[in-house]
Formats: sequence, C-alpha cells, structure tokens
Amino acid sequence: MLTQNQIDHYDAFGFLKLPNLFSTSEIDELRSASLSVMRELRGTDDYTTAANQSVQPWCERHPAMQYLIDDERIHQIPESLLGEDFWLDGTEGHLRVGDTAWHGDTDVTGVLGWVKVAIYLDPLASEDGCLRVIPGSHRWNQPDLLAPLRASDTSLDSQWFGLQSTEIPSVALETRPGDVLVFTERIIHGAFGGGVGRHQICASFVESIKTEEQERKVMEFYKSSNYSMRPVRTNVESDRPRIRRMVQTPLSLGFEVFDI
Repeated sequence: MLTQNQIDHYDAFGFLKLPNLFSTSEIDELRSASLSVMRELRGTDDYTTAANQSVQPWCERHPAMQYLIDDERIHQIPESLLGEDFWLDGTEGHLRVGDTAWHGDTDVTGVLGWVKVAIYLDPLASEDGCLRVIPGSHRWNQPDLLAPLRASDTSLDSQWFGLQSTEIPSVALETRPGDVLVFTERIIHGAFGGGVGRHQICASFVESIKTEEQERKVMEFYKSSNYSMRPVRTNVESDRPRIRRMVQTPLSLGFEVFDI
C-alpha cells in the first residue's frame, strides 16, 4: 500500500511519482506488446502520422498487458487513494504526437475521486514532452483564477496571465521507463515540446458511488462518452476475482459490455 506521506502528497498536490516500480525487462515486454497491437490496429509498421494514435480499451488486447490492473504494484494505488471498493473506468494506450494544451476536468471528477495511473514506456524529460502539472490546481478556489486553463479547447498559441503556455509555472514530471505517474484528471496538466510516438499506457479508477448526485454524474458522463466505463468482456469473465470486482459497478448500472 502507499505510505501516508504519499497519500498526503497526492491529496495536497494532485499527483504522485512512483520511481522504478517496474523492471527494465518488464517494461521491454510491455513496450513490445503495446507496439505490436498499435501496428496491428493501424495496419502498418511505421508510425509517421501527425496525429495521436489512441485506443480504448487497451490493456485487454494483449496477454502481456491484460493483468496489469491486477498487479499489486498498480492495484495498491487506487486502493490506497480511493478505498478498497474502487472500480475501473477503463484502460488506454497512446502514441502521443506534439503538444497537449493545458486542461483539467471540471465535471464528474468534481463529485467523485478519480485516479489515473500512467506508465510511459520511453524516457521523457522537460524538453521533450513529459507530463507537466500545476500542483494544487485540483482544488478549486472561488473565484477560480485558473479557470481559463481548464477548458479542453485551450489554444496552444494563447497567452494566459501574460504568459505563453510553456511559461505557466508548473512541475515537469520527468520519467524513466519503469516509473509510474499518478494524478487526478482534475489537476491542470499538459505536455510541451514532444516529438512523435511518445508511448503511454494508462488505467483510470473511480471511487465507489455513494450518493444520488454521484450516480447522476456518472450516468451523464457515460452517455456523453464512447468508451469510458464500458467493461470489457474478458474482465467480466476473468478468472481473477479482483478484476471481476473492478467491473461490477458499471455492470450493475447496465453499461455496455465491450467485446474486443
């Protein structure tokens, strides 16, 4: 389980970096599996596109990734931050291209704890596209002085507070393969200076629904999305009890089951 200091850091600042959680050989296996599925889905060996290649659901598409959410090193994260009755929103695979503008969720994560766990399979530094976050921006004040940065359509060319996007004070979460990043979608985050094909695997986990307002927000989010909160059949029928448990909430709400 995470330490109390780690939990306090996440609560205060909205993110956490866990260095060297996976070995080099484990990351090599994940990279090989992930890239093979990406190649198969796009139908070509070379990744030369000018746009992101993003796939949901993801980890369930290859045996080397399908049990990642049940690995104790991953499972401990939402269990520590959300409680043992957390559930799985979904998994994602990405090959990132270029910059990602500042953004931060303003809706459903405002009423429910929502944790994203991200594994970057390539080394990333501040100058070549690592994730950047604005610490503490997951906790809103009134008035919300950072509101202009939360919109998902924030222009990369815009100036905010007299600053370019890359000049906004932030923390660059530089990573080496094997590191794991944890953050809430409520935190304002972005990436700048990156090249083509930055490789990322993610899983998102949600706090147990306890109120009618939380259920209403979850239902609204589900109806507005195409992939989120839809359990994969292999997880529904998994021989691993913890994986089956992670998809019980969306099943009980009657959400669509994906066959992949």
